Amino acid sequence: MQNPQILQQAADQARGLAIDAIHACSSGHLGLPLGAAEIGAVLFGHDLCNDPSDDQWLNRDRFILSAGHGSMFLYGWLHLAGFDLPLEEVKNFRQLHSKTPGHPEFEETPGVECTTGPLGQGVGNAVGMAIAGKMAAAHFNTPEHPIFNHQVVALAGDGCLQEGVASEAASLAGHLGLDNLTLIYDSNDVTLDAMADASQSESVIDRFAAYGFSVERVEDGHDLQALAGALARARANNDKPSFIEVKTLIAKGIPEVAGTAGGHGEGGAKFAEAARQGLGLPEETFFVSEEVRTFFAARKSELHTKRREWDAMFASWQSANPEKAALLQSGLSREIPGDLLDQVQVFPEDAKVATRAAGSQVINDLAKAMPLLVSGSADLHGSTKNYLKEMGDFSKDDRAGRNLLFGIREHGMGSVVNGMGYYGIFRPSGATFAVFADYMRGAVRLSALSKLPIFHVWTHDSVAVGEDGPTHQPVETTSGLRVIPNLDVIRPADPEETAGAFVAALQRTDGPTGLILTRQSVPNLSTIPVAERRLGVAHGGYIARREEGELELILIASGSELSVAMEAAERLGPTVRVVSMPCMERFD
Repeated sequence: MQNPQILQQAADQARGLAIDAIHACSSGHLGLPLGAAEIGAVLFGHDLCNDPSDDQWLNRDRFILSAGHGSMFLYGWLHLAGFDLPLEEVKNFRQLHSKTPGHPEFEETPGVECTTGPLGQGVGNAVGMAIAGKMAAAHFNTPEHPIFNHQVVALAGDGCLQEGVASEAASLAGHLGLDNLTLIYDSNDVTLDAMADASQSESVIDRFAAYGFSVERVEDGHDLQALAGALARARANNDKPSFIEVKTLIAKGIPEVAGTAGGHGEGGAKFAEAARQGLGLPEETFFVSEEVRTFFAARKSELHTKRREWDAMFASWQSANPEKAALLQSGLSREIPGDLLDQVQVFPEDAKVATRAAGSQVINDLAKAMPLLVSGSADLHGSTKNYLKEMGDFSKDDRAGRNLLFGIREHGMGSVVNGMGYYGIFRPSGATFAVFADYMRGAVRLSALSKLPIFHVWTHDSVAVGEDGPTHQPVETTSGLRVIPNLDVIRPADPEETAGAFVAALQRTDGPTGLILTRQSVPNLSTIPVAERRLGVAHGGYIARREEGELELILIASGSELSVAMEAAERLGPTVRVVSMPCMERFD
């Protein structure tokens, strides 16, 4: 590693930026930005291969700050590294309409790969990005043109790794041998309320070794050379994901709170002036030296040169592989075939099948037309019926497989699918029983906040699950999902509405969709034209039965209750209208 003296200066000046930004707004979290400053210096000044002038470069290393409360760590380093994040935005930390919100938000800040804040989610997102990276390499790389060979690096703290979602995702990552993933553990022995040993006593590094990670401990997390060596060894690893435990001093630079729970939040900001002096910084706030700026300008130029070399290889790949290039472009632009509904065969008029069974036919028909459609399930493919036949399972041995076997890890599945959604290119989905959607609610909410074009299949709807009993009857689940802003919840009534529901989910590019499907068989409502049922879903609602004469009553139903409403209307008489309302969000 070259220029360790400059990188140490950068680390201390990044500390100064965090202190000044948090002091200015009287809120935020100082502990991680100060304690992990040397980690940031090595990552952004030495290890990560990205292009700050273009944060959408396909083959960039992805960096995820899972511990999103430490957002000034990320903003400080993005600014220093030369991303489009001016110092004025750093000064506007946590202010309305700034590019530096309290927790990192996808597409709000250049260089931010995903929305983090709820602890542990970033670990799952990183696993999803690593899966997508391996899948992209399998689909698009050629021996002459390895256009996808980047790394995914995540930084997490004790809080992240205590969360179940991180454990679920990490266990899956180890099983899959994702050697393009490095998880850095900011191990400072402190949580918000107390020292970490008040709530945990296991060896975290041994836990990750048991998951199947290659593990290493850096005893002095402020030793730049030691950090660089550990990251280099992680990058060279070729059969396992890497876990680096880095022992740091929380809130380093503010001796009044360093190493204590009091250093976690903004409490140390009142010592800002003394802290700047202790760090050798001038009285000027938000100070960055010319030496540090010159270093990162040179680093940015060096990285851009690597990017141009990749561009030349990519152009050669495009010329040699026009079909692959067209497929990649369709994934990046989220294009879908214009005749997608026509790709799904029409169901027999007398069909009486569960909408989950209809969904099996639909998703398999669609998968043939959409080579980048990926379908996962939390150990329930046989029940949720969304397995892609003859399309392989993603594994150590088959990186092109299009089925994701998540195991019984619903929350992990949600965050991993989100990670693939953040990555782009693929159209990922997950599946479980509807009643277990609550297990993954945190991830679903973040997918809606981030406007990710992903979808989930949630089956075994309503009390009709029957003999499984109330633990498996999601009587309130659909209502609970519908209140999540920007989540489309579609509850199709029959096989043709099911076809429309899947296509509507794939056509959506500004947010996620949940499909609520039945276990019990429902009639094919053949009195309604096929096109009306399929296309009506896209509008959220449509008239399923028109009244004759003066309108006296409107029955509105969705899912398995639509056939009941149709039967009731027949009994009530011709003046009754029936409206199918599979998706209230689309109708609104």
